[in-house]
Amino acid sequence: MVEHFREHIAGQSLADVRAALQENLRAVRKRVLDEHNAFVVVAEAVGQARERVKGWTDVPNSWSSIGAGLKKTCQKARAAFRDAAADASAVKLHEWRKRVKYLRYQFEIPRPLWPGRLEELAGEADRMGELLGDDHDLVVMRQELTRDPPPVAGDGERELLLALIDRRRAELEQDGLVLGERFFQDKPRELTRQLKWYWKAWRREACPTQANDRVGQV
Repeated sequence: MVEHFREHIAGQSLADVRAALQENLRAVRKRVLDEHNAFVVVAEAVGQARERVKGWTDVPNSWSSIGAGLKKTCQKARAAFRDAAADASAVKLHEWRKRVKYLRYQFEIPRPLWPGRLEELAGEADRMGELLGDDHDLVVMRQELTRDPPPVAGDGERELLLALIDRRRAELEQDGLVLGERFFQDKPRELTRQLKWYWKAWRREACPTQANDRVGQV
């Protein structure tokens, strides 16, 4: 944000604000690592995930194995966008960000079926995630600057930063909503229907014998 508004803060050292934010960062790290046992929690989550992976070999080699999940993820991301567009609260924007990130990673699974289009969608989802991530960072910064007691003694630098935070958040949210409107203009079933067609075409090319057998049975 400093780079974005460099001309507005020329001559301002912001030393007190920087020191307060750095102190808060150290406190959060200590709380997460020491009090919340972050490493133990992560190790347990990884162990549980490894156990679940063992069952992946039992998944049927058919479009239904990924199609339903992709459609559901699309629907949830689209619904989160609609909620945020109607009420751009920090909570709803953060929920939209999470759903977009889930969707972006899920695009990796069927990407070989339609590389050009899915790379484009993944790139747009990445961009939405970046915009919403920057917005969330500014929400956290604003909360830190307005806590009681205030983290800095003087009000001048703090009030300047708060004004710039609000301005930058408005820009980020506007850019995100414009991108989201374009990204979610097609309903999830349209995307999954197209991907299903590509899946069938890929299966026919990859396994022509099985495809011919099915045709003969018909």
